[in-house]
Amino acid sequence: MSIIVGFFIPFGNPVIRTLVKLLCIPVIVGVGYEFIRFCGRHDNLFTRIVSAPGLWVQRITTKEPDDSMIEVAIAAIQAVIPENGEDKISL
Repeated sequence: MSIIVGFFIPFGNPVIRTLVKLLCIPVIVGVGYEFIRFCGRHDNLFTRIVSAPGLWVQRITTKEPDDSMIEVAIAAIQAVIPENGEDKISL
């Protein structure tokens, strides 16, 4: 999204161009958020094509945890959850 918006910013001065891009960040984030919501609600050819690059990057940068990672996660959560139930909120 930021590449598309940045392409249409016509300032030649790099300082002004950078400031305008920084000011556009909230708009770009908002449009991107709404676009992700739209793609999540609709399953058609257009949304699958648009979502594909993000899913490719996710496939490269993430992987399933192995057994040792799961054991560490279980041990960490058991260390912070009290056994006597003192973490429950009484109304």
